[in-house]
Amino acid sequence: MNTPTAVPHLPRLLMFVAAVLLASVAASGVRAQTWNESGDAGALVATAQVTVGTGALTTINGDLASPTDVDLYCIRMPSVPPAGTPLVQLQCAVQLGPNVWLFDAAGQGVATNSTCSGGSKTILAPGISLAPGTYYVAVSYSGLDPQSAGGAIWAPALPGQRAPDGPGAAGTLTGWAGSPTVQPINPYQIALTFMTYCDAPTPTARPTWGSLKIRYKD
Repeated sequence: MNTPTAVPHLPRLLMFVAAVLLASVAASGVRAQTWNESGDAGALVATAQVTVGTGALTTINGDLASPTDVDLYCIRMPSVPPAGTPLVQLQCAVQLGPNVWLFDAAGQGVATNSTCSGGSKTILAPGISLAPGTYYVAVSYSGLDPQSAGGAIWAPALPGQRAPDGPGAAGTLTGWAGSPTVQPINPYQIALTFMTYCDAPTPTARPTWGSLKIRYKD
């Protein structure tokens, strides 16, 4: 006489399936630390490309499609970085290559650095602590500079890292103006430290019992 095989307890089986799915999502989040530009990132806060993922965001790859193209990405700073931490590093080859800009959640300028040194244009965490929250990092060709209602947010063509120092320094980003100089590196790569994705991914639908194809044998 055959003894029937015990059927697994249903709630325990559900818990096991859920644990496997959560572990899979967590593992994929750890691996996914790079954001590749999707389509064309916008030039303003309202049209910026929202990076989506989990965990640290360490790299952004993109391409300036034309001399007047500007790419703006939404990122997050989860905690206050120590002063001097290299927050943003745009790969560079020449001084007149693309420039990098950092804005806060409202589009207020934070810092820029047009000096190519050691293969990158680097924005360091300033001595004045930056508040955790949403930030925007932008890339434009040299000579194409961010504007507010009051004019240029940064004075053009000055070396080194700078806080906003132009006539429009007190305003928020409204556009870009100037005469761009097309120089490499493009496509570009931005290295990030102390940053995470701007938004979390939307959970995918759970598999149905039919797709799991659970079978029991006598």
